Amino acid sequence: MATPNLPMNEDKATVESNSDFKGNTKLKLLRLLEILQSESTQQKPLSTAQICQRLEKIGMHCERRTLYRDIKLLIDCGYDIEIVTERNSNLYYYKKATELSFSELKILIDAAKAASFITQEQTEDLVRKLVTLGGSRKKELLSSNMVFFNSHKHSNTDIYDAVSTIEAAIRNRIRISFFYFDLDEHAERVYRHNKKEYLVDPIVLIFNNDNYYLHGYTPEHDEIRNYRVDRMADVKVTTLPMNAKADVSPAEIEEYISQSFKMYGGETVEALLEFKDQLLDVIFDKFGEDTPIVRKNKDSCIATVVLQESPTFWGWYFQFPDKMKICSPDWLVEKCEKWRELRYEG
Repeated sequence: MATPNLPMNEDKATVESNSDFKGNTKLKLLRLLEILQSESTQQKPLSTAQICQRLEKIGMHCERRTLYRDIKLLIDCGYDIEIVTERNSNLYYYKKATELSFSELKILIDAAKAASFITQEQTEDLVRKLVTLGGSRKKELLSSNMVFFNSHKHSNTDIYDAVSTIEAAIRNRIRISFFYFDLDEHAERVYRHNKKEYLVDPIVLIFNNDNYYLHGYTPEHDEIRNYRVDRMADVKVTTLPMNAKADVSPAEIEEYISQSFKMYGGETVEALLEFKDQLLDVIFDKFGEDTPIVRKNKDSCIATVVLQESPTFWGWYFQFPDKMKICSPDWLVEKCEKWRELRYEG
């Protein structure tokens, strides 16, 4: 990288006598910083002429000979601006620690719009903040409404604070307190146990089916339970340390998520499922892409899966009555017939 050209011995009196510059110094520096942050990159730095043109366009007079001094002042104030020399001319760009591409920003914006656990107002605020990272493509980000989402936004505005408080408690191994509620037919809160305070040792936050869940140890019942974070109110850290029973290993958490959160409780069993080829994506989505699968014939396969026998599993299974069947174990096959009778004959 070449050494930048430094303006030598500027006439200070000339600069200070310029009426367009005088009185607008702070505002011009702010606009200059905004231009560099939003429109310059390492791959596409801005020249002196380009920066002056952009400032003039918004009504800020800028002299080429003073631009370097303004940028040097921003650098001295701690802003991460790089100056490079190319063909005896200075080029400038703002060094971004993590620069998101247009596609990455679009994915994050779509994810915010699709997330039901944050309110509509919070969604719009988050999208606005993400769009500001789009630089010269802000308008394009705002107009790229090619994806629509079938999501219903929650009404709990405290979800951000609740997640932040729980994460802090997990890091510091401290018990939390909160009130837990359901919604009635009018979508109004009905607190459980007459608004009794819950005391829980937080183990991990789990994001599943578009909701955050707290997986935590409940000392009162001496067991580990799950709580929907958007149904928790007034979440606070206490001064009480976590119980040793809340010290769960990452491997145990991973096993729990892969089993309980996919099938919601019940006896764990390894089973063989025979299914038609058109259900391959369904099997991979439910049990993972590392699921062992062998072909039975030209249009059917058999998968070895680990599942939890529960009403939720049967509800999922009977979505495909003519395209899937259980091959083993025998007791699960018999259970399947009982559920089939309840479903189709009861």
